[in-house]
Amino acid sequence: MRTKTAERLRSAILAYLVIAVSLCFFIMPMLWIIYTSFRTQASIFTGEIVSALKEYTLENYATVLMVTDFPAYFLNSIQIALSVTALSLVCAILGAYGLSRFRIKGKNLMIIGIFSTQMFPQVMLIIPIYLIIFSLYLLDKVPGVVLAQMILVLPFQVWMLKGYFDNIPMDLDEAATIDGCSILQRLVYVILPVAAPGIMVAAFYSFVVSWGDYLIVSIVSQSQRTATVTLIIARLTASLLVRWGQVAAATVLTIVPTIILFSFVQNQLVAGLTAGAVKEE
Repeated sequence: MRTKTAERLRSAILAYLVIAVSLCFFIMPMLWIIYTSFRTQASIFTGEIVSALKEYTLENYATVLMVTDFPAYFLNSIQIALSVTALSLVCAILGAYGLSRFRIKGKNLMIIGIFSTQMFPQVMLIIPIYLIIFSLYLLDKVPGVVLAQMILVLPFQVWMLKGYFDNIPMDLDEAATIDGCSILQRLVYVILPVAAPGIMVAAFYSFVVSWGDYLIVSIVSQSQRTATVTLIIARLTASLLVRWGQVAAATVLTIVPTIILFSFVQNQLVAGLTAGAVKEE
């Protein structure tokens, strides 16, 4: 018994040690960015890890919020990310439900084709996306940015939701059909409430991808009216004299919305990610 207890104790210590090292690996860079955002330009380049109290300041945040165009870009990001999330969810839910519930010729090929698009680097999609947006006269317009980003998020959403719908028993659909529900009614009133955790995962994924996208926005956006927060961070680092405190402050302000959103939906995300782990017989 003592041997087993000692082995369990060693296993637990090793597990916690691995978790602690992993957390440090992922969290330390973020903590350093937050710490840098409160330091003056001179203190950042001194090489000292801990600076004197007089070298800490809120000027970086004041400059980013009051001097730069960050507030306008922030509002653009909110508008675009919410639009991408809403529209992509509608398309993904309809597509995934159709692939999951109906017999379609070449369905497996469709699924493989949808998922295979995720294997291509985004750089390879720049020219096709630009030509599509340009031909639709949506260049430098919010709908153009939304459409381009939907191309990035839809394949994964459809693939993930299709797998989630597959784990929902067909008995629910049959019972709803017997009660006289149409296809749309049984999807909205029966399937979606059951699939809410999976839909939450898909929504969070699309919001985060849209919020952090730089490549697509950099080619579709041509002015301030469609620029997002990722562009202003790039522009702050493109000057001859990089103000790293301001760059860090802009980065922190950019990350805050996703952290707040995650704090509200983390329980649903965990439920959605683990729901398909055990398949019902």
